[in-house]
Amino acid sequence: MVIFLKFSVFRYSMQTRILFLFGILLMAYETRSGYTGKLECPFYYSKLLKKNVYTKVEIEPEFPGGEAAYQRFLNKNLLITEDPNDDVTSLPIPKMNFIVDTDGQIINPCIDSKYDTTQFNCLEKAAWRLIKKMPRWQPGVCEGKEVAVEITRPVAICLLWKTE
Repeated sequence: MVIFLKFSVFRYSMQTRILFLFGILLMAYETRSGYTGKLECPFYYSKLLKKNVYTKVEIEPEFPGGEAAYQRFLNKNLLITEDPNDDVTSLPIPKMNFIVDTDGQIINPCIDSKYDTTQFNCLEKAAWRLIKKMPRWQPGVCEGKEVAVEITRPVAICLLWKTE
């Protein structure tokens, strides 16, 4: 596609003509490459859920009330029961993986890629209980639609020892 433009030398400055041509070239690039300026949302198809699960979206899922409410929820509901087989101070920080569905429900939870709760240490058990207690989240959005989004969050734990 060739565009012929006729500029009057006296009407437009050279800078204006260059900016105009740059705008035309940019529009041609966007049309040919399919680039629209929007964030692409990568996803994978989950056979278990029978739907696309997005890994990055324009608007991330949010805990009801925001990040401050999420921190309050963790502080209020994180309860670590002592296990004589586990030294709590030497255990790695568990990572919670779950999917926030289109209606905000948490589905397919796991801790450090483990689904079998019998293999969890005491910190992982506490993180599992947290996931099960969580309310519905505000779902993520991609291209104006609510979509299922995979979330990975570490459980930051600050241990306070109580002495009697």
